[in-house]
Amino acid sequence: MRRSGIHDFARASIVNLVRREIAKTHPALLSGMSKPIDNLRNVAVPANDKRTLLTRILDEAGAEVVLAIGQGLRDGDFDPIWRAAARARDPQQLFHGWRRLEGYAHSTNRLEMCCVKDRQVDCRRYKVNGAETPSPVENLLICGVLIALLEIIGCHGVSCNMALFGHGSVVLYENGRFNVPDQRGDGLETTSWTIHWRAFAPKHQGHQGHQADLPTDPEISIPFPSGCNSEARRAVFQAATYLSADFLRQWKVSELARELGMSQRSLQRRLGEAELNYSSLVRGLRIQEACRLLEDKDTTLAAIGFCAGFSDSAHFSRDFRAATGTTPTAFRDALSSQ
Repeated sequence: MRRSGIHDFARASIVNLVRREIAKTHPALLSGMSKPIDNLRNVAVPANDKRTLLTRILDEAGAEVVLAIGQGLRDGDFDPIWRAAARARDPQQLFHGWRRLEGYAHSTNRLEMCCVKDRQVDCRRYKVNGAETPSPVENLLICGVLIALLEIIGCHGVSCNMALFGHGSVVLYENGRFNVPDQRGDGLETTSWTIHWRAFAPKHQGHQGHQADLPTDPEISIPFPSGCNSEARRAVFQAATYLSADFLRQWKVSELARELGMSQRSLQRRLGEAELNYSSLVRGLRIQEACRLLEDKDTTLAAIGFCAGFSDSAHFSRDFRAATGTTPTAFRDALSSQ
């Protein structure tokens, strides 16, 4: 039997969102479909099931309903992938996390995102590895999800333009409303679109000069040596707080130092005084986060590795075993037996 992986989990995350939102507005469309998916317990979702469901929604309810599904993410979600995306500090971090998830999941349909201006991203859907070309309805769903996530993280005045077959384009989204030229959106060239936003006010902040405003996290544990001075302890704990706020961001030591209001050399010196270096701090915090997530016996190991910031499942398993002396599976089993 094939093991469930992050690819299945990501697909289940999408299908679960679709079902939840359609149940609110067009419940009759779910009649006769398979039972709702608990993507924390059973992540295997056939790709054809997703396509069949979306096609039914498009045929019966129209393209605007498909586009609006992503707006349901505003209500929050238990799914760790959606929670992680909603915590992005800025659009660039959101796009980076999206690309990481696609690579981690070995996705065969992907989204190219090119930031040509400070407040504009050009998007293009494409296939890899000889996969099926993403369908127009799947493209519309992804477009709507990305619009919703940009607004959730703090983008204001979001609008979206999509090309029309033949020539020209249409303003697909503006002032919080979707607009399509025909019910099914048949005139839309759905493989590419452009999203603009007028301004950005981050929901998750951590700017230089505001270290005192940082939240404290009792789950962060730093093994300071007994002789470590208070300044080093404070700097290292602040660094750990930034890193732990979003494990999907691939921080560079220079970026972190700038956020803390110190030079890179000063940060490295403080880490050294705590008998740490940057890599060991990041790795230790990721292991702590993985241990916390492993307390939930229903979340897949693949999703835990991704949400804890590991580049792939192999690195997650290797680093976890090196740090704890056991595998993630054995660690979880030990927790459940207590």
